[in-house]
Amino acid sequence: MIDLLELGDFLDALTREELRAELGAAAGRAATVLGRHAQGSIEARVRKVTRLTVSAESCERIRWQLLSRKSEIEEHFGIPLTECEVPQFLRYETGDFFVAHQDGNTPLVFDDSRFRKISIVIFLSTPSAVPAPDTYGGGSLVFHGPYSGPTLRVPVTPAPGTLIAFRAETTHEVTPVTHGERYSIVSWFR
Repeated sequence: MIDLLELGDFLDALTREELRAELGAAAGRAATVLGRHAQGSIEARVRKVTRLTVSAESCERIRWQLLSRKSEIEEHFGIPLTECEVPQFLRYETGDFFVAHQDGNTPLVFDDSRFRKISIVIFLSTPSAVPAPDTYGGGSLVFHGPYSGPTLRVPVTPAPGTLIAFRAETTHEVTPVTHGERYSIVSWFR
């Protein structure tokens, strides 16, 4: 019912280690939300996460890697894709979350996100039920099924280095982080 593409080999261990070191030292600011009434504003009751500032090289490295897998993503979803948005590097700390939302490609969206076709989440951190160094708890990416049918919620907590792709109109959320720090990268294909 929920169309997901999982690429478990998207980032190798060395790349993840380099990115985690950069992200651990990176400055950031509260991430914003898009929408009809909240165009690029900070809405802590909707999304509480830090968007980190990374080097142009790291940003371009991830963007290039995303573009190198574009045909595989197109084939899975059966739609042509054009550009890839600049990746966002995120840190979720204890208590951080993002409520159920859609990233775009819906008739109710009037901002630039309406051109998004595929959402991408790249996982960098290790999930753990108990606190341990370099792990996080909670912070699951949860996909919601269509609201017209039975309640369907599908949580995913992939291993570090995994890319999850899904249609931008798919409702999803990030549950509150209960301990540690959850690092991820997000982007969108148009």
